[in-house]
Amino acid sequence: MAASLRGLFPALGAHEIESDAIGGDRLPGALDGLASHAGFDPNTIGQQVRRADVVHIHGWGTVAARGAAAAARKAKTPYLISPVGGLLEGPFRRKTWRDKLRGLLGENGLVRGAALVAAVNERERSALRESGLQEVRTLPYGLAFGDYSDLPTTDLPAVPDGPCLLLLGPIDPVEGLVPFMKAFAEVGDLADGWNLILAGPETGSWRKMLEAAVRRKGGADRVKFVPAPDVPSQRGWLARASVVAAPALHYRPATSTVQALAAGVAVLASDRVVPDGLDGAVDVFAPTREAMRAALRDVLQSLDSQRTERVGKAREAARSLLDWSVLVERYAQLYRELAR
Repeated sequence: MAASLRGLFPALGAHEIESDAIGGDRLPGALDGLASHAGFDPNTIGQQVRRADVVHIHGWGTVAARGAAAAARKAKTPYLISPVGGLLEGPFRRKTWRDKLRGLLGENGLVRGAALVAAVNERERSALRESGLQEVRTLPYGLAFGDYSDLPTTDLPAVPDGPCLLLLGPIDPVEGLVPFMKAFAEVGDLADGWNLILAGPETGSWRKMLEAAVRRKGGADRVKFVPAPDVPSQRGWLARASVVAAPALHYRPATSTVQALAAGVAVLASDRVVPDGLDGAVDVFAPTREAMRAALRDVLQSLDSQRTERVGKAREAARSLLDWSVLVERYAQLYRELAR
C-alpha cells in the first residue's frame, strides 16, 4: 500500500491539505520527512490525532489501527476507516473467539464510531453493507502514474529468457498464490516457455514452503521467488513482465493491479482487488482456481499485438480514474466534508 500512498500526500499538499503519516513501517519516497513512527505508541498517536482535523485509518485489525480509532473518538476527531477487507471474513480470515470477544469489548464500537467506512470497490461496499454497516462509500487507492511512465531498460533482474508472468505483492496465502500456481501448472502447453515470478516480501515461512513445493514438482527452473522491497525494484520487475496477475482471495489494496496498468502491462486480477470503472481494461476473474485457470488460458493464448493495443487503452482508462492528480479531488472533498 505504501507504493500507492506515497503519491497521495503530495497531491493533498497541492490542495493545501497538510498530512502526516503514522504507522508500522516507514513509508518510502514521497513520505520521507513526514511524521512516521515505527510500532504503536499510544502517546504519539494521541498527540497526532489531537492536532488533526480528520484521521484516515488505512487497514483494520491491528493494534495501531484500533489505537488510532480510540484516540480519535476520545479527542472527538472525525475518522474514517479503509479496512481493505479487515472488517469482513474470508479465506484465511475467520473470526476466532478472541476476535468476537474483542468486538464485544469495544472494537465494534470503534467501527460504528467512524464517520464512514471506505471500500476498495463496489463489491466490498455491498459486503460491508450486508454486514450491518450503514455509512459505506467506495474510495479506491490511486497511484502517481508519472512514476511508471519510463521503466528501466538496463540492469533488469535476471530471469530465464521468455515471457514473464509476474505476481507482485506479499508472499501470503490470502494473495491467492497457491490456487494460482496450481492453475498455472494446469494450463499445460500454453504455459510452455513462460516464467512465473513471485516478487514481494515474505510472510512467515510461506515462501520456504512454496519453494519446497515448486522443487518437488520440478518447476524450479521457471518459478522464481524474489524480493521487491521498494518502488525502484518493483518498476524493474514491471519492465520485465509480460503480464501481471493479482489473484487475491480476499479484499486487498489494488496496488499491483494499478502499478501494472500505469506501466502499460496486461493485467488479470481477482474481482476482490479490481477498482470500479475498469471493465474491459483488466481480465477479471472470481477468486477460485477454476476461474484463474480459465483467465490464464485466455491471456496466454492471446496474440502479442492484441495485448499491446489493449494495454495502451487500459492505461489511459486507469489514469483517468486513478492517477492521484485526478483521484485526489475525491479525497480532498471527503476530508473537508468530514472536518466541518
